[in-house]
Amino acid sequence: MIPSFDQIIKSIEQLPEAEQARIRRWLEEKGTSNGEDGSQADVDRSAKSLRWLHENREKYSGQWVALDGDRLVASGPTAKEVYSKAKAEGVETPFVELLTQQEPEPFTGGWLS
Repeated sequence: MIPSFDQIIKSIEQLPEAEQARIRRWLEEKGTSNGEDGSQADVDRSAKSLRWLHENREKYSGQWVALDGDRLVASGPTAKEVYSKAKAEGVETPFVELLTQQEPEPFTGGWLS
């Protein structure tokens, strides 16, 4: 017998937060793999990551961080370590960045005088 929607939701609600997050990511990936345009979701995820960086730059200054949207997945002294931790947490494409005291200036391209 296949469980009902309500039974599935009740079961999910009883899971630890980390497992619920895995289910959330799976559903998001499932939605984009079914032909839906994931580009807006990617833009939203990147915007959340950039906002998190702006709000937490001082707290994590000098450290590498890995984000999944606005959720900190890992932080540490090297990009390789942080990326590996994020992948181990199930984040397919983590947003990894070294935080410094100042926000980087936007790249505009062009020639220097």
